[in-house]
Amino acid sequence: MKNTLYILLVLSLFYSCSGRNKKENQLQLQSEKIATNKLQTIPVEVENQNFEHLGDYLKTSSYIQLAAEPLLAAIKEIQIKNDKIYIHDAMSRIICYDMKGNVIFKIDAKGSGPGEYVGINAFAVNEQTYELVIYDNLRLSLLYYDANTGKHIKTEKFTKPNPTAFASADGTYFYDNQHHNNYPSDSLLHYSLLVSRNGIDIEQRYFAHNEAEAAYRYSPTPYPFSYNGKALYYCRNFDNIVYNLTPSGLEALYEIVLPNPLPFSKIEEKANEWELIKSEYSMGLSSIYECDSLLYFQFSKDGYLQSALYDLSQKKQIYCGKRLDDKIGKSVPIFRLIDGVYKGRFWGYLASETIEYAVANEPKEYPEIIRRYNPDTDNPIIAFYEVVK
Repeated sequence: MKNTLYILLVLSLFYSCSGRNKKENQLQLQSEKIATNKLQTIPVEVENQNFEHLGDYLKTSSYIQLAAEPLLAAIKEIQIKNDKIYIHDAMSRIICYDMKGNVIFKIDAKGSGPGEYVGINAFAVNEQTYELVIYDNLRLSLLYYDANTGKHIKTEKFTKPNPTAFASADGTYFYDNQHHNNYPSDSLLHYSLLVSRNGIDIEQRYFAHNEAEAAYRYSPTPYPFSYNGKALYYCRNFDNIVYNLTPSGLEALYEIVLPNPLPFSKIEEKANEWELIKSEYSMGLSSIYECDSLLYFQFSKDGYLQSALYDLSQKKQIYCGKRLDDKIGKSVPIFRLIDGVYKGRFWGYLASETIEYAVANEPKEYPEIIRRYNPDTDNPIIAFYEVVK
């Protein structure tokens, strides 16, 4: 009798493990179902000279001067959705503006009460449900607010995963999940990209963790998501493949071949991160924006942030280097970086120090909004750029 019970117990454990392994294998297979039929290879070469012909490819179509009150601290992230501008600044606030720069509402709710947070680690705006969702990793919670009014709706516990970034597209939430040291035994969360319809329940998983990368705490990790209007692009840390994210699956769009890419051995040996930034290796592909067949992206090399423009229709690089500039200065009088795409135009915010430096050191024919700008009392300006055809 004891032998019979022992055999039944062993068989039960076997089928239990077999079922779990089958489920994990199915998830692994699911993670490999990524459309690659449109994948385009983009070779990149860093140019040594400064670029002075930005006006041949872009022109400034409009500006938005953000209201002076409240005065913003350092900007963490900006999202433009549903004709609203959402800004997360260093004071753990989210300020919402209309497309004329007027303040609609402010979420400034640090505390321990209902609708309050310890800090904002990331936020996402769901265009379908009109919800603004804040992730607070100290309270292990998602806080939902009305994206039109800023009114608190609900708070949900979110004990795991512990994402490094958070985004939303087509009514779906996407989590960048680089590390799993907080849940080492939960192998179903050992994936770099997690997908959820409601923000809480993980329904899809992509890119099983590589242990060397998951264990490497690299501080200057670039933001992996890039909002391209209604589309959301994603590039994993230490990777060079750009994916379009949708609720139904992933589509590999671009393989950006950087010069002298970071070797995997540096990740395995956990090389000093600041030495890597100053090294000759290319890494940190981010800010990938596409508009009218013009592709923009950034990466670091030789201790500098490199900006690139690539013509997708002609399949040729326009420029890649430390600085993009318009020498004449009339089409693009001041250019910092591109921070997104909205309604068929690139956009980027012009920080106070950017405007102050440009006006003091680069005499050009600046528009009135730049000429009257006060760097001590004014908030940043958002510039929109059309592609020259």
